[in-house]
Amino acid sequence: MTKTKNVLVIGGSGFLGQAVCNQLAKAGYRITVPTRRYDKAKHLLTLPTCQIIEANIHDRATLGRLVSGQDIVVNLLGVLHSKPGKPYGQNFRVNHVEFPKVLCTAMSKHGAKRIVHISALGVGVQNPAPSMYLRSKTDGEAVVKDSGLAWTILRPSVVFGREDKFLNTFAALAKIAPFIPLAGAGARFQPVSVGDVAKAVLTCVNDRSKETLHNTYDLVGTEIFTLKELVKISARAVGKSPLVFGIPDLAAKAQAFLMELAPGEPLMSRDNVDSMKIDNIRTSGKIFPLPSYECLSVVAHEYLRAKHLPSDLDEFRARAHRQD
Repeated sequence: MTKTKNVLVIGGSGFLGQAVCNQLAKAGYRITVPTRRYDKAKHLLTLPTCQIIEANIHDRATLGRLVSGQDIVVNLLGVLHSKPGKPYGQNFRVNHVEFPKVLCTAMSKHGAKRIVHISALGVGVQNPAPSMYLRSKTDGEAVVKDSGLAWTILRPSVVFGREDKFLNTFAALAKIAPFIPLAGAGARFQPVSVGDVAKAVLTCVNDRSKETLHNTYDLVGTEIFTLKELVKISARAVGKSPLVFGIPDLAAKAQAFLMELAPGEPLMSRDNVDSMKIDNIRTSGKIFPLPSYECLSVVAHEYLRAKHLPSDLDEFRARAHRQD
């Protein structure tokens, strides 16, 4: 780069956002990360070129000020759950459809022309899509494509990595559950590492030749697993072997409904069950041209074991009754 560029990263404080910001900072970009609560993003303060701003991105005036002076916007905003609605619930509508529309309008008004938009694998496979999540992601993509901006859309499969909420959740569950009844046990996934998604975003931001402009890419790893296989991989990593078995769709919906009633973010929703009616694997889309992709079967065991099993040092501390 001959000039340091300014990059606004929406959703920069999350699991994927942190990896993206790390890549951008290493490349020398000036990064701005808006967040509702400053303490939720303070882990990014170690990045020398990252500025954290406490702000409500859903406020139009605030978003306009954030976009002003930015060269590139990376939109990572996404949610996994919403109350039911037609064609999708309010949470999906606000975050996946209405926000990209307001964002693109603000970018056009304030002269920020380049956007990298994170969507989801499975968009475009069925019309209409079987889940609210995928329908809202489909409409969000349409907003970006019709914006008149210089866009690139990335569609990752389920993303894995040290702090993921996917394999880590199954590993934690396997430690306490002798058996795991599983909705969508046969659904197939093509997981991609968080590092590879971040590298793809950086490649788009770096793209002087404009080869990635007005292109939509699938981001998938080289391995395909059923959900049941992924649960077993997670369990083995923590030294467990629970009985994992699939359950029929009706039972899966009932199980998901009960999970939705529990406090906090549910492990599974009825809409998640609907999403798994189509396999989360590449079909005919372009694969993003990274030199190589990380293999889940190689790295997942190591990070799951490190996070969920006590180390030798923990054992020594316990014996000595030390807390620090």
